[in-house]
Amino acid sequence: MGKTGVPQVVTLAIFIISYILIFSGKVERTSAALIGLFMMLSAGYIFGFMNFEDVLNHVDWEVIILLFGMMTYVGLMAKTGFFKYLGMKAIKLSKGQPWLIFLYLSLITTFISMVIDNVTTILLIIPLTMELADMLGINPVPVILGETILSNVGGVGTMIGDPPNIMIGLASSHTFNDFLINLLPPVLLSLLLSIILSKVVYRKWLKQKSKNAEKLMDTQPRRYIRDKKKMRYFLCILFGMVAFFALENYTGIHPSFVALAGGTLALLISLEDPREAFKSVEWSTLVFFVALFSLVGGLHEVGLLSSLAQWLSSISGNVFVLALIILWISGLSSSFVDNIPITAALIPVVSIMVREYHSEFLWWALAMGVGMGGNITPIGSSAGVIALSLSKRYGHEIGIKDWIKFGTLVGFASMTICSLILLVMY
Repeated sequence: MGKTGVPQVVTLAIFIISYILIFSGKVERTSAALIGLFMMLSAGYIFGFMNFEDVLNHVDWEVIILLFGMMTYVGLMAKTGFFKYLGMKAIKLSKGQPWLIFLYLSLITTFISMVIDNVTTILLIIPLTMELADMLGINPVPVILGETILSNVGGVGTMIGDPPNIMIGLASSHTFNDFLINLLPPVLLSLLLSIILSKVVYRKWLKQKSKNAEKLMDTQPRRYIRDKKKMRYFLCILFGMVAFFALENYTGIHPSFVALAGGTLALLISLEDPREAFKSVEWSTLVFFVALFSLVGGLHEVGLLSSLAQWLSSISGNVFVLALIILWISGLSSSFVDNIPITAALIPVVSIMVREYHSEFLWWALAMGVGMGGNITPIGSSAGVIALSLSKRYGHEIGIKDWIKFGTLVGFASMTICSLILLVMY
């Protein structure tokens, strides 16, 4: 295909306009991405650099299928009451003590976010937190912040914990175990540091005394379980999926198929009408991914991504320095805009650099950056945006100062830890 300066300028302009629309909030992000896709494909036909078949080739269908399977499974599992049961179990163990409530709920959210999308986890856990706070007469804002920020940290630890990691894992062909080996250490260190920082930041809040603690102790977590039999079956499916993710090197079974099989089995066991079961699937998010892949594909077709990779490589020939650049560029970018579009834009650039330097090291820098950087501001991650929205709806609005006091602090601290981890890995 003939590539001149005009297609590159037009393609870059369309990409920038599309991202401005996505991040402005004035147009729903999926609609904005589809407008961008329409403009990009139209320009592709006019200038001859991309057609409809090329668009389909640029979409990572493995990511779409994996997300679809996990969304189906999580939606059906949520209906059994499992997540509320788990939360209430932890709350009861806390005996109404604010520090233990913060610790247990934050840790549960962290570890659930390692195997289930953190946005879904937040949507399930925050209403329960609000219910508990009202019962005990405590301010729920510190707990909600702990849950949200640590869910972002936990999501970095595995290949399926966060959409950016799914995208990176399938683009780089790294396995579930590769993510555990390379990303779990910085996640655990960031988690430990976050808990220490929370003790300092919320030292006054921790002195609050709960009311109605006796009522809490009388609450039976089991009453939150709607279908015990199905819950057990779904837990077996989850353990099976995690096992197959971990054994990919030996079985050769692709993670996307495992997720699709898990969602399908859950659907069969639930005996639900698919139309009802699929209501939990975030179709707009899946369409958003398709449009993003296509937009980035346009940049690839006209050679702009290769040019960007060459420019970054020209800054330094040292792989460690390049890894730090990727870490902080992706992290700071993800602090101001949703990390999914940032990941979609940077994956092809990092892929080119990995081939040039023969170093898989750069993939881990990207994963750490887009995951940890999202905590720096409340709009840096989907989980953060949803937490702000829910806190306002329930009458305990999280302010910018609240976020900066803990979220920004944890975000920069985690990024610093990741920098040190990259040095050790190098």
